[in-house]
Amino acid sequence: MAATLWDSFDNLLEEAENHFLNFRIDEAMKAWDSYYNITARQEYQTIGEEVKQNWDEARFVNVGSLSQLYIILLDMQNKRTEKQISRYTFDLYKKLIIRIYNSHFKSLVTDTSGLESGIFDYLCGNYQVAIDKLSKILEDDIENLQARIYLGYAFMDSHEQKSAISILSENLFLAADQFPEEALYLSQFKLLFGKLYSEHGSKKEAAWLLTFESWYRNYLIFTENKRFFRLMQQKESNERILQVKYYSHERYRHFIRCLFVADYTRQFHKENRGLIQEQENYMQKLDRELFARYRKKRPEPA
Repeated sequence: MAATLWDSFDNLLEEAENHFLNFRIDEAMKAWDSYYNITARQEYQTIGEEVKQNWDEARFVNVGSLSQLYIILLDMQNKRTEKQISRYTFDLYKKLIIRIYNSHFKSLVTDTSGLESGIFDYLCGNYQVAIDKLSKILEDDIENLQARIYLGYAFMDSHEQKSAISILSENLFLAADQFPEEALYLSQFKLLFGKLYSEHGSKKEAAWLLTFESWYRNYLIFTENKRFFRLMQQKESNERILQVKYYSHERYRHFIRCLFVADYTRQFHKENRGLIQEQENYMQKLDRELFARYRKKRPEPA
């Protein structure tokens, strides 16, 4: 790729980041302004505004506990998910949060299984330690969404792609509409979600349909996990409301949960044909068109 004019001024971006990470916010703003004035790249004017709007020096200087630092991380994550800040701004604040962790809390952490310590281990690149801690959390709290998100990240960055897709598969069946797009990790999931969101105009509908379409395209990986299987059975049973009209995303959610129970049973408890039939009967009632596509992939046995 040919060099562009502003490549010569990347040192200004490095300078701005260095000032920011050392709490010199005014100098950082000047460096971003200089970069914008030289290159006319509008996004860097926006980034400067985002950084300034979210800056609260007292909040970052006076972090009193790892839990407080984790809350700051969650706050920035939520702003990124809601597209209130750019990826660049989020990454800047994440670097600052990691720096605060390393300088103030890393040597003090003694908890070998806590959520916060597992997440910060991941952020600091200690992937296997993070995997061990976050997996332990899911043993005690199988629905912990943050542990699930970061366990997937840790598997991906450890190049354990099969494990990453396996936990992502569970995550989609569990709470597809509650995970940020970044937690989809792989391009095929992100592109498919974008296509479905564009078609349906609803993130919740797109998220649950993503689960179906990913299953239909063989993107998902089922692994034998009896606890998760029982959880899906219980959720589908508890949340099923008879003779009530569902919103579309609720209908898709029920369909997807039934699909999981049916397909898991088919793979790991194939002798229980009655359970498969029960799920498929309800799937057909929920959405005949979607069920027809399901049946193409899973034909009824002769």
